[in-house]
Amino acid sequence: MSDRRVPCPSCGARIVEGARKCRGCKRWLGEHPRGSAGSLSGREPRLARAAVTVASGVAAVIIATLTSLKSPVGEAPPLTALAPEGAASRDAPDDAPNPAAFGPDAAEPAPSPAELKGRWRAREFRIGDVHPLDVVFNPSGASIYVSADDASLREYKLQSGELIHKASMPAQGDHIRLLFDRYVAVLRHEDAARIPVMDTTVWDRDPVLLDVGRTPGDIVALPDGRTVVAATTDTKRVTKFELPTGVRLANITLPHATGQLFLVQAEGRPYIAALGALTHAGRPAGAWIDLFDPSESPFGATRRSIAVGREPREGDITMDGGAVFFPDRLSNTAILLSVAGVTETKKVPVGVGPTGGFLLDEDRYGITLNAEARTASVIDLSTMEVKSTLPLRGVPRTGVTSPDRKTLFVALGGTQWPPAGSGVAVIAGDPPRVVASLPTGKGACAVAVSQDGARAVVASYWDRSITVLEQQ
Repeated sequence: MSDRRVPCPSCGARIVEGARKCRGCKRWLGEHPRGSAGSLSGREPRLARAAVTVASGVAAVIIATLTSLKSPVGEAPPLTALAPEGAASRDAPDDAPNPAAFGPDAAEPAPSPAELKGRWRAREFRIGDVHPLDVVFNPSGASIYVSADDASLREYKLQSGELIHKASMPAQGDHIRLLFDRYVAVLRHEDAARIPVMDTTVWDRDPVLLDVGRTPGDIVALPDGRTVVAATTDTKRVTKFELPTGVRLANITLPHATGQLFLVQAEGRPYIAALGALTHAGRPAGAWIDLFDPSESPFGATRRSIAVGREPREGDITMDGGAVFFPDRLSNTAILLSVAGVTETKKVPVGVGPTGGFLLDEDRYGITLNAEARTASVIDLSTMEVKSTLPLRGVPRTGVTSPDRKTLFVALGGTQWPPAGSGVAVIAGDPPRVVASLPTGKGACAVAVSQDGARAVVASYWDRSITVLEQQ
Protein backbone atom coordinates (compact mmCIF):
# COMPACT_ATOMS: atom_id res chain seq x y z
CA MET A 1 0.00 0.00 0.00
CA SER A 2 1.41 3.53 -1.00
CA ASP A 3 1.26 6.80 1.00
CA ARG A 4 -0.59 8.62 -1.81
CA ARG A 5 -3.92 10.02 -0.74
CA VAL A 6 -7.05 10.18 -2.83
CA PRO A 7 -10.55 11.65 -2.14
CA CYS A 8 -13.24 9.34 -0.64
CA PRO A 9 -15.87 8.48 -3.30
CA SER A 10 -18.64 9.21 -0.80
CA CYS A 11 -17.61 12.20 1.32
CA GLY A 12 -14.53 13.54 -0.48
CA ALA A 13 -12.27 13.23 2.55
CA ARG A 14 -8.68 12.45 1.78
CA ILE A 15 -7.87 8.80 2.39
CA VAL A 16 -4.89 6.60 1.68
CA GLU A 17 -5.07 5.07 -1.73
CA GLY A 18 -6.17 1.42 -1.49
CA ALA A 19 -7.86 1.88 1.93
CA ARG A 20 -10.93 -0.27 2.47
CA LYS A 21 -12.80 2.10 4.82
CA CYS A 22 -13.10 5.90 5.06
CA ARG A 23 -12.34 7.36 8.45
CA GLY A 24 -14.61 10.30 7.80
CA CYS A 25 -17.90 8.75 6.73
CA LYS A 26 -17.10 5.24 8.03
CA ARG A 27 -18.15 3.78 4.72
CA TRP A 28 -16.58 0.59 3.43
CA LEU A 29 -14.81 1.07 0.16
CA GLY A 30 -14.61 -1.46 -2.72
CA GLU A 31 -17.91 -3.53 -1.83
CA HIS A 32 -19.23 -5.89 -4.50
CA PRO A 33 -22.60 -5.12 -5.97
CA ARG A 34 -25.45 -6.95 -4.23
CA GLY A 35 -26.17 -10.26 -5.90
CA SER A 36 -22.69 -10.73 -7.35
CA ALA A 37 -20.65 -13.93 -6.91
CA GLY A 38 -18.52 -12.30 -4.23
CA SER A 39 -21.61 -11.49 -2.12
CA LEU A 40 -22.65 -15.17 -1.99
CA SER A 41 -19.68 -16.29 0.11
CA GLY A 42 -21.52 -15.68 3.42
CA ARG A 43 -24.52 -17.69 2.25
CA GLU A 44 -22.57 -20.80 1.23
CA PRO A 45 -22.94 -22.63 4.67
CA ARG A 46 -26.67 -22.06 4.65
CA LEU A 47 -26.98 -23.41 1.10
CA ALA A 48 -24.93 -26.56 2.00
CA ARG A 49 -27.15 -27.36 4.99
CA ALA A 50 -30.24 -26.95 2.90
CA ALA A 51 -28.86 -29.29 0.25
CA VAL A 52 -28.15 -31.97 2.85
CA THR A 53 -31.67 -31.68 4.28
CA VAL A 54 -33.26 -32.05 0.84
CA ALA A 55 -31.08 -35.09 0.01
CA SER A 56 -32.01 -36.80 3.31
CA GLY A 57 -35.69 -36.30 2.64
CA VAL A 58 -35.44 -37.76 -0.84
CA ALA A 59 -33.56 -40.82 0.47
CA ALA A 60 -36.19 -41.43 3.17
CA VAL A 61 -38.96 -41.38 0.56
CA ILE A 62 -37.08 -43.90 -1.62
CA ILE A 63 -36.49 -46.32 1.33
CA ALA A 64 -40.12 -46.15 2.39
CA THR A 65 -41.23 -46.95 -1.16
CA LEU A 66 -38.92 -49.98 -1.44
CA THR A 67 -39.83 -51.52 1.95
CA SER A 68 -43.54 -51.32 1.19
CA LEU A 69 -43.14 -53.80 -1.72
CA LYS A 70 -44.25 -57.45 -1.13
CA SER A 71 -41.46 -59.99 -0.46
CA PRO A 72 -40.94 -62.41 -3.37
CA VAL A 73 -40.14 -65.33 -0.97
CA GLY A 74 -43.44 -65.25 0.93
CA GLU A 75 -44.25 -64.80 4.59
CA ALA A 76 -41.86 -65.93 7.32
CA PRO A 77 -42.96 -69.04 9.28
CA PRO A 78 -44.53 -68.44 12.70
CA LEU A 79 -42.29 -68.61 15.78
CA THR A 80 -42.28 -71.89 17.75
CA ALA A 81 -43.97 -71.60 21.12
CA LEU A 82 -41.53 -72.50 23.90
CA ALA A 83 -42.59 -74.66 26.83
CA PRO A 84 -41.84 -73.38 30.34
CA GLU A 85 -38.33 -74.14 31.55
CA GLY A 86 -38.05 -77.66 32.95
CA ALA A 87 -41.29 -78.87 31.25
CA ALA A 88 -41.05 -81.71 28.74
CA SER A 89 -42.42 -81.37 25.19
CA ARG A 90 -45.84 -82.92 24.72
CA ASP A 91 -45.52 -83.64 21.03
CA ALA A 92 -41.89 -84.60 20.55
CA PRO A 93 -40.99 -88.25 21.18
CA ASP A 94 -38.37 -89.11 23.77
CA ASP A 95 -35.77 -89.96 21.11
CA ALA A 96 -36.38 -86.83 18.98
CA PRO A 97 -33.20 -84.87 18.02
CA ASN A 98 -32.39 -81.72 19.90
CA PRO A 99 -33.28 -78.70 17.64
CA ALA A 100 -30.65 -76.54 19.39
CA ALA A 101 -27.80 -79.01 18.89
CA PHE A 102 -25.01 -78.57 16.35
CA GLY A 103 -24.27 -81.50 14.08
CA PRO A 104 -25.57 -85.05 14.57
CA ASP A 105 -26.89 -86.06 17.97
CA ALA A 106 -24.45 -88.01 20.13
CA ALA A 107 -25.58 -91.37 21.43
CA GLU A 108 -26.53 -91.12 25.10
CA PRO A 109 -25.04 -93.70 27.52
CA ALA A 110 -27.33 -96.36 28.88
CA PRO A 111 -28.81 -95.34 32.24
CA SER A 112 -27.73 -97.11 35.41
CA PRO A 113 -30.15 -99.54 37.04
CA ALA A 114 -32.88 -97.62 38.84
CA GLU A 115 -32.23 -99.23 42.20
CA LEU A 116 -28.60 -98.04 42.20
CA LYS A 117 -29.23 -94.34 41.48
CA GLY A 118 -28.31 -92.04 44.34
CA ARG A 119 -27.73 -94.88 46.76
CA TRP A 120 -24.46 -93.61 48.23
CA ARG A 121 -23.09 -90.11 48.71
CA ALA A 122 -19.68 -89.04 49.99
CA ARG A 123 -18.57 -86.21 52.27
CA GLU A 124 -15.36 -85.70 54.21
CA PHE A 125 -13.87 -83.98 57.22
CA ARG A 126 -10.28 -83.21 58.21
CA ILE A 127 -8.64 -84.70 61.29
CA GLY A 128 -6.00 -82.03 61.85
CA ASP A 129 -2.25 -82.18 61.27
CA VAL A 130 -1.83 -85.96 61.64
CA HIS A 131 -1.96 -88.79 59.11
CA PRO A 132 -4.58 -91.51 59.74
CA LEU A 133 -3.39 -95.11 59.68
CA ASP A 134 -6.50 -97.16 60.45
CA VAL A 135 -10.13 -96.63 61.43
CA VAL A 136 -12.97 -98.60 63.08
CA PHE A 137 -16.53 -97.68 64.02
CA ASN A 138 -17.83 -97.12 67.51
CA PRO A 139 -20.61 -99.72 68.04
CA SER A 140 -23.17 -96.90 68.23
CA GLY A 141 -22.30 -95.78 64.69
CA ALA A 142 -22.18 -92.13 65.81
CA SER A 143 -18.38 -91.90 66.06
CA ILE A 144 -15.20 -93.54 64.79
CA TYR A 145 -11.83 -94.47 66.31
CA VAL A 146 -8.76 -93.40 64.32
CA SER A 147 -5.16 -94.47 64.77
CA ALA A 148 -2.81 -91.60 63.84
CA ASP A 149 0.90 -91.42 63.00
CA ASP A 150 1.64 -89.35 66.10
CA ALA A 151 1.11 -92.53 68.18
CA SER A 152 -2.34 -91.47 69.31
CA LEU A 153 -5.78 -93.07 69.33
CA ARG A 154 -8.58 -90.59 68.63
CA GLU A 155 -12.38 -90.57 68.57
CA TYR A 156 -14.28 -88.28 66.18
CA LYS A 157 -17.97 -87.52 65.88
CA LEU A 158 -19.15 -88.77 62.53
CA GLN A 159 -21.67 -86.01 61.90
CA SER A 160 -19.45 -82.99 62.60
CA GLY A 161 -15.90 -84.37 62.55
CA GLU A 162 -15.32 -83.03 66.07
CA LEU A 163 -12.47 -84.60 68.06
CA ILE A 164 -14.02 -85.82 71.33
CA HIS A 165 -11.33 -88.13 72.79
CA LYS A 166 -7.59 -88.58 72.38
CA ALA A 167 -5.09 -90.88 74.10
CA SER A 168 -1.35 -91.38 73.61
CA MET A 169 -0.09 -94.86 72.74
CA PRO A 170 3.41 -96.37 73.19
CA ALA A 171 3.74 -96.61 69.38
CA GLN A 172 1.88 -95.96 66.15
CA GLY A 173 -1.00 -98.28 65.39
CA ASP A 174 -0.67 -99.78 61.91
CA HIS A 175 -4.01 -101.51 62.54
CA ILE A 176 -6.63 -101.31 65.26
CA ARG A 177 -9.19 -103.91 66.35
CA LEU A 178 -12.44 -103.43 68.28
CA LEU A 179 -12.83 -106.04 71.06
CA PHE A 180 -16.10 -106.78 72.88
CA ASP A 181 -17.55 -103.46 71.57
CA ARG A 182 -15.53 -101.71 74.29
CA TYR A 183 -11.77 -102.07 73.89
CA VAL A 184 -9.58 -100.92 71.01
CA ALA A 185 -6.35 -102.88 70.46
CA VAL A 186 -3.55 -100.96 68.72
CA LEU A 187 -1.25 -103.17 66.60
CA ARG A 188 2.23 -102.00 65.64
CA HIS A 189 3.70 -104.65 63.31
CA GLU A 190 7.34 -103.52 63.54
CA ASP A 191 9.59 -102.32 66.37
CA ALA A 192 7.05 -103.34 69.03
CA ALA A 193 6.61 -106.18 71.51
CA ARG A 194 3.34 -105.18 73.23
CA ILE A 195 -0.22 -104.50 72.16
CA PRO A 196 -1.84 -101.49 73.90
CA VAL A 197 -5.53 -102.05 74.62
CA MET A 198 -7.60 -98.92 75.31
CA ASP A 199 -10.81 -99.05 77.34
CA THR A 200 -13.02 -96.56 75.48
CA THR A 201 -15.26 -96.06 78.52
CA VAL A 202 -12.41 -94.46 80.52
CA TRP A 203 -10.19 -92.36 78.24
CA ASP A 204 -8.36 -90.77 81.17
CA ARG A 205 -6.67 -94.09 82.02
CA ASP A 206 -3.56 -95.54 80.42
CA PRO A 207 -4.03 -98.45 78.02
CA VAL A 208 -3.44 -102.02 79.20
CA LEU A 209 -0.25 -103.44 77.65
CA LEU A 210 -0.28 -107.05 76.45
CA ASP A 211 3.23 -108.59 76.34
CA VAL A 212 2.95 -110.67 73.18
CA GLY A 213 6.55 -110.65 71.91
CA ARG A 214 8.27 -109.00 68.95
CA THR A 215 6.23 -107.94 65.94
CA PRO A 216 2.55 -108.33 66.87
CA GLY A 217 0.51 -109.83 64.05
CA ASP A 218 -3.18 -110.05 65.02
CA ILE A 219 -5.61 -110.26 67.92
CA VAL A 220 -9.09 -111.81 68.21
CA ALA A 221 -11.75 -111.83 70.95
CA LEU A 222 -13.11 -115.11 72.32
CA PRO A 223 -16.82 -115.74 72.91
CA ASP A 224 -16.53 -115.64 76.71
CA GLY A 225 -16.44 -111.82 76.62
CA ARG A 226 -13.25 -111.46 78.67
CA THR A 227 -10.33 -113.27 77.01
CA VAL A 228 -8.42 -112.58 73.79
CA VAL A 229 -5.80 -114.42 71.76
CA ALA A 230 -2.89 -112.55 70.15
CA ALA A 231 -0.21 -113.71 67.71
CA THR A 232 3.26 -112.53 66.64
CA THR A 233 5.37 -113.05 63.54
CA ASP A 234 8.99 -112.80 64.70
CA THR A 235 8.62 -114.76 67.94
CA LYS A 236 5.95 -117.07 66.39
CA ARG A 237 3.93 -117.07 69.60
CA VAL A 238 0.18 -117.33 70.13
CA THR A 239 -0.86 -116.05 73.56
CA LYS A 240 -4.09 -115.90 75.56
CA PHE A 241 -4.83 -112.84 77.77
CA GLU A 242 -7.59 -111.71 80.08
CA LEU A 243 -9.16 -108.25 79.90
CA PRO A 244 -9.25 -105.74 81.43
CA THR A 245 -6.35 -106.90 83.64
CA GLY A 246 -4.01 -107.86 80.78
CA VAL A 247 -2.91 -111.01 82.63
CA ARG A 248 -1.30 -113.63 80.38
CA LEU A 249 -3.12 -116.93 80.80
CA ALA A 250 -1.28 -119.23 78.38
CA ASN A 251 0.86 -119.31 75.24
CA ILE A 252 2.19 -121.62 72.56
CA THR A 253 5.04 -121.33 70.07
CA LEU A 254 4.36 -122.39 66.49
CA PRO A 255 6.89 -123.35 63.81
CA HIS A 256 5.87 -120.46 61.57
CA ALA A 257 5.01 -116.75 61.82
CA THR A 258 1.30 -116.15 62.40
CA GLY A 259 -0.10 -113.08 60.66
CA GLN A 260 -3.86 -113.71 60.91
CA LEU A 261 -6.19 -115.17 63.51
CA PHE A 262 -9.76 -116.39 62.89
CA LEU A 263 -12.41 -117.55 65.35
CA VAL A 264 -14.06 -120.50 63.60
CA GLN A 265 -16.46 -123.32 64.49
CA ALA A 266 -14.90 -126.76 64.34
CA GLU A 267 -16.31 -129.94 65.85
CA GLY A 268 -19.24 -127.95 67.22
CA ARG A 269 -17.25 -125.49 69.36
CA PRO A 270 -15.09 -122.34 68.93
CA TYR A 271 -11.63 -122.93 67.56
CA ILE A 272 -8.72 -120.64 66.82
CA ALA A 273 -7.44 -120.81 63.24
CA ALA A 274 -3.92 -119.33 63.13
CA LEU A 275 -2.84 -118.60 59.54
CA GLY A 276 0.92 -118.29 59.19
CA ALA A 277 3.81 -118.76 56.77
CA LEU A 278 7.48 -119.64 56.57
CA THR A 279 10.14 -117.85 54.56
CA HIS A 280 13.50 -119.04 53.26
CA ALA A 281 16.12 -116.44 52.29
CA GLY A 282 13.39 -113.83 52.31
CA ARG A 283 11.11 -115.80 49.99
CA PRO A 284 7.81 -117.54 50.83
CA ALA A 285 8.41 -121.20 51.61
CA GLY A 286 4.95 -122.42 52.61
CA ALA A 287 1.85 -121.59 54.65
CA TRP A 288 -0.23 -123.43 57.23
CA ILE A 289 -3.37 -123.04 59.30
CA ASP A 290 -3.15 -124.30 62.87
CA LEU A 291 -6.48 -125.26 64.45
CA PHE A 292 -6.95 -125.70 68.21
CA ASP A 293 -9.50 -125.26 70.96
CA PRO A 294 -8.41 -122.22 73.06
CA SER A 295 -10.34 -123.43 76.11
CA GLU A 296 -8.47 -126.72 76.49
CA SER A 297 -5.54 -127.18 78.81
CA PRO A 298 -2.71 -127.20 78.13
CA PHE A 299 -3.19 -124.38 75.64
CA GLY A 300 -2.88 -125.65 72.05
CA ALA A 301 -2.84 -129.34 73.02
CA THR A 302 -5.31 -130.27 70.28
CA ARG A 303 -3.49 -128.34 67.57
CA ARG A 304 -3.45 -129.71 64.05
CA SER A 305 -1.75 -128.08 61.02
CA ILE A 306 -3.06 -127.89 57.47
CA ALA A 307 -0.90 -126.84 54.51
CA VAL A 308 -2.69 -124.09 52.57
CA GLY A 309 -0.35 -122.63 49.95
CA ARG A 310 2.73 -120.42 50.02
CA GLU A 311 1.85 -116.76 50.61
CA PRO A 312 -1.66 -116.32 52.08
CA ARG A 313 -3.17 -112.85 52.30
CA GLU A 314 -6.10 -111.22 54.10
CA GLY A 315 -9.04 -113.62 54.42
CA ASP A 316 -12.58 -114.02 55.72
CA ILE A 317 -14.67 -116.68 57.47
CA THR A 318 -18.13 -117.90 56.54
CA MET A 319 -21.15 -116.77 58.55
CA ASP A 320 -21.42 -120.13 60.31
CA GLY A 321 -17.68 -120.13 61.05
CA GLY A 322 -17.22 -123.44 59.29
CA ALA A 323 -14.83 -122.35 56.51
CA VAL A 324 -12.03 -119.87 55.81
CA PHE A 325 -11.69 -118.07 52.45
CA PHE A 326 -8.44 -116.37 51.46
CA PRO A 327 -6.18 -115.80 48.42
CA ASP A 328 -2.63 -116.99 47.85
CA ARG A 329 -0.68 -114.18 46.18
CA LEU A 330 2.22 -116.28 44.90
CA SER A 331 0.06 -118.83 43.08
CA ASN A 332 -2.73 -116.39 42.10
CA THR A 333 -5.40 -118.66 43.54
CA ALA A 334 -8.31 -118.38 45.95
CA ILE A 335 -8.68 -121.06 48.63
CA LEU A 336 -11.79 -122.20 50.50
CA LEU A 337 -10.83 -124.30 53.51
CA SER A 338 -13.62 -126.17 55.32
CA VAL A 339 -12.83 -126.73 59.01
CA ALA A 340 -16.24 -127.64 60.45
CA GLY A 341 -15.60 -131.39 60.22
CA VAL A 342 -13.12 -133.16 58.03
CA THR A 343 -10.89 -130.46 56.57
CA GLU A 344 -11.33 -129.95 52.83
CA THR A 345 -9.49 -127.53 50.56
CA LYS A 346 -10.82 -126.12 47.27
CA LYS A 347 -8.87 -123.82 44.95
CA VAL A 348 -9.57 -121.70 41.89
CA PRO A 349 -7.27 -119.45 39.78
CA VAL A 350 -8.02 -115.70 40.06
CA GLY A 351 -6.51 -112.44 38.82
CA VAL A 352 -2.86 -111.48 39.16
CA GLY A 353 -1.61 -110.44 42.60
CA PRO A 354 -4.58 -111.14 44.91
CA THR A 355 -4.22 -109.33 48.24
CA GLY A 356 -7.56 -109.93 50.00
CA GLY A 357 -10.53 -112.28 50.08
CA PHE A 358 -14.12 -111.51 51.14
CA LEU A 359 -17.48 -113.29 51.24
CA LEU A 360 -20.80 -111.88 49.98
CA ASP A 361 -24.49 -112.76 49.72
CA GLU A 362 -24.77 -115.36 52.49
CA ASP A 363 -21.44 -116.89 51.45
CA ARG A 364 -22.61 -117.62 47.92
CA TYR A 365 -19.81 -115.56 46.40
CA GLY A 366 -16.14 -115.09 47.18
CA ILE A 367 -14.40 -111.90 46.05
CA THR A 368 -10.63 -111.52 45.65
CA LEU A 369 -9.01 -108.11 45.23
CA ASN A 370 -6.28 -108.43 42.60
CA ALA A 371 -3.80 -105.59 43.04
CA GLU A 372 -1.56 -106.18 40.02
CA ALA A 373 -4.53 -106.72 37.69
CA ARG A 374 -6.57 -103.84 39.23
CA THR A 375 -9.60 -106.14 39.25
CA ALA A 376 -11.88 -108.08 41.55
CA SER A 377 -12.64 -111.74 40.81
CA VAL A 378 -16.17 -112.95 41.61
CA ILE A 379 -16.21 -116.65 42.49
CA ASP A 380 -19.28 -118.87 42.74
CA LEU A 381 -18.38 -120.88 45.84
CA SER A 382 -20.85 -123.67 45.04
CA THR A 383 -18.87 -124.57 41.91
CA MET A 384 -15.54 -122.82 42.71
CA GLU A 385 -15.59 -121.11 39.32
CA VAL A 386 -14.85 -117.48 38.51
CA LYS A 387 -18.20 -116.02 37.50
CA SER A 388 -16.95 -112.56 36.45
CA THR A 389 -14.00 -110.18 36.68
CA LEU A 390 -14.75 -106.61 37.76
CA PRO A 391 -12.40 -103.81 36.62
CA LEU A 392 -11.55 -101.26 39.32
CA ARG A 393 -10.61 -97.60 38.90
CA GLY A 394 -7.48 -97.98 41.00
CA VAL A 395 -5.23 -100.46 42.75
CA PRO A 396 -7.12 -102.10 45.63
CA ARG A 397 -5.50 -101.88 49.05
CA THR A 398 -8.03 -103.34 51.46
CA GLY A 399 -11.74 -103.88 51.90
CA VAL A 400 -14.52 -104.55 54.37
CA THR A 401 -17.95 -106.16 54.07
CA SER A 402 -21.16 -104.92 55.67
CA PRO A 403 -22.48 -107.06 58.56
CA ASP A 404 -25.25 -108.49 56.35
CA ARG A 405 -22.66 -109.53 53.73
CA LYS A 406 -24.53 -107.61 51.02
CA THR A 407 -21.93 -104.90 50.28
CA LEU A 408 -18.14 -104.78 49.94
CA PHE A 409 -16.27 -101.47 50.25
CA VAL A 410 -12.82 -101.39 48.62
CA ALA A 411 -10.22 -98.68 49.33
CA LEU A 412 -8.21 -97.96 46.15
CA GLY A 413 -5.03 -96.60 47.73
CA GLY A 414 -2.56 -99.05 46.20
CA THR A 415 -0.17 -101.53 47.79
CA GLN A 416 2.84 -99.24 48.43
CA TRP A 417 3.33 -97.38 51.71
CA PRO A 418 2.41 -94.64 52.16
CA PRO A 419 -0.43 -95.22 49.69
CA ALA A 420 -0.76 -92.82 46.76
CA GLY A 421 -4.09 -93.78 45.19
CA SER A 422 -7.55 -92.51 46.01
CA GLY A 423 -11.17 -93.56 45.69
CA VAL A 424 -13.46 -96.27 46.97
CA ALA A 425 -15.40 -98.91 45.03
CA VAL A 426 -18.73 -100.29 46.26
CA ILE A 427 -19.48 -103.87 45.18
CA ALA A 428 -22.98 -105.32 45.67
CA GLY A 429 -25.83 -107.09 43.88
CA ASP A 430 -26.53 -110.61 42.68
CA PRO A 431 -24.23 -111.40 41.01
CA PRO A 432 -21.85 -108.88 42.60
CA ARG A 433 -20.84 -105.89 40.49
CA VAL A 434 -19.38 -102.43 41.03
CA VAL A 435 -22.42 -100.29 41.85
CA ALA A 436 -20.55 -97.10 42.77
CA SER A 437 -17.08 -95.55 42.53
CA LEU A 438 -16.73 -92.56 44.84
CA PRO A 439 -13.90 -90.05 45.41
CA THR A 440 -11.75 -89.88 48.52
CA GLY A 441 -8.66 -87.98 49.54
CA LYS A 442 -5.21 -89.03 48.35
CA GLY A 443 -3.78 -92.10 50.05
CA ALA A 444 -6.90 -94.19 50.80
CA CYS A 445 -5.38 -96.56 53.37
CA ALA A 446 -8.20 -98.01 55.52
CA VAL A 447 -11.95 -98.60 55.37
CA ALA A 448 -14.58 -99.49 57.97
CA VAL A 449 -18.35 -100.00 58.03
CA SER A 450 -20.94 -99.40 60.76
CA GLN A 451 -22.77 -102.29 62.42
CA ASP A 452 -26.05 -101.38 60.70
CA GLY A 453 -24.31 -101.19 57.30
CA ALA A 454 -25.74 -97.72 56.59
CA ARG A 455 -22.39 -95.90 56.72
CA ALA A 456 -18.80 -96.56 55.78
CA VAL A 457 -15.66 -94.48 56.21
CA VAL A 458 -12.34 -94.33 54.33
CA ALA A 459 -9.18 -92.91 55.91
CA SER A 460 -6.91 -90.95 53.52
CA TYR A 461 -3.27 -90.73 54.58
CA TRP A 462 -1.97 -87.81 52.51
CA ASP A 463 -5.21 -85.84 52.60
CA ARG A 464 -5.42 -86.22 56.40
CA SER A 465 -9.14 -86.72 56.08
CA ILE A 466 -11.99 -89.15 56.61
CA THR A 467 -14.47 -89.73 53.78
CA VAL A 468 -17.94 -90.70 55.01
CA LEU A 469 -20.16 -92.79 52.74
CA GLU A 470 -23.86 -92.63 53.58
CA GLN A 471 -26.98 -94.11 52.06
CA GLN A 472 -29.36 -91.51 50.70
